[in-house]
Amino acid sequence: MDRVDVRAVREERKKLGALAPPSGIGPSLLAPMLFRHGTDDQMRRFLPAMAWKGETFCQMLSEPEAGSDLAGVTTTATLDGDEWVINGSKIWTSKANEVDYGMLLARTDPKAPKHRGLTFFLIARDQPGIDIRPLRTMTGAASFNQVFFDEARIPVGDVIGIPEDGWTVTRTFLALEKNSYNPDAHEGGPFGKVDLNQTCAQLQEREQGRRSAAAQGRGAGQLIADLIDKHGHGITELTRARRARLHTWRRVMGYTNQRVRASRRQGNPLPGFEGPMSKLTVSTITREQRDLGLETQGPHGMLSDEHGASGQFHHFFLSSPAISIAGGTDEIQRNHLAERILSLPKEPLSDQNSVVIKDEET
Repeated sequence: MDRVDVRAVREERKKLGALAPPSGIGPSLLAPMLFRHGTDDQMRRFLPAMAWKGETFCQMLSEPEAGSDLAGVTTTATLDGDEWVINGSKIWTSKANEVDYGMLLARTDPKAPKHRGLTFFLIARDQPGIDIRPLRTMTGAASFNQVFFDEARIPVGDVIGIPEDGWTVTRTFLALEKNSYNPDAHEGGPFGKVDLNQTCAQLQEREQGRRSAAAQGRGAGQLIADLIDKHGHGITELTRARRARLHTWRRVMGYTNQRVRASRRQGNPLPGFEGPMSKLTVSTITREQRDLGLETQGPHGMLSDEHGASGQFHHFFLSSPAISIAGGTDEIQRNHLAERILSLPKEPLSDQNSVVIKDEET
């Protein structure tokens, strides 16, 4: 089923008021990875489980000392009989304290060049040797975690792909993650377990509650409109120009997505620019909204009411830098566009342990 068919099914499902299909990292990232790199046994074990049992997953790729260099892996995996023994640490792992499994990249050959000697695993979270510590951000939330491994165990059957070739699997993950910023890549929905003992009515109530909460939270655009209603008496020509520029960015992104969809319907897929471009555009729109909201409030922008639009906007303001970092920084997206889409020269490698690999992420 191509994306045009997916959109048609989605529209018909919405007309009927049917519940959304399973979503989250498992269905959107792990499932297609298993189709490409997994074994028949792994697909029989994990695909039905994530669809019907609500098994959940998180990514365990980033490390504290590596920054955006995903290949700078120091977490080790050592073979011990029919198990791999894991030692090390991962960071920025969303939902690590809630999920069933982590998608883990570990070094299995410490003597190999940086992009070699890596293996991609699925690791059960609820086991001895795994310590999960929440990381509190400046918003006050603790949605990220640091995970410590001390002699944790993984059965040999939970290696995804070929041992020592984990970077190939990671590249698949990165490509899927980039596409997740395209609105046609997958559907949104509840992230978490579904109790199969619940009735359809209970599930529907849960879904309606989730949508109601999202509606109450509203988007930054609506928050800014509310702020303008409250503080709009001081609106200047510069503020109006900012609103026009923000509107332009939104329309450009909408037209770009329409162009992508039309090209796919005609059987002419574009060369993969849409994921990075969408993410960069979202980052730009987020910064424009942040600046416009602060400027609209004037001196009141330094304050945060406990309730109302200004309080919600203050939370948005504090969380806005994450948009340019999560899922690959803006700098990485620009490098992708420059080197792979425009075929510009690659940046010089500063790490002597790096090796040049065709179409490689460095």
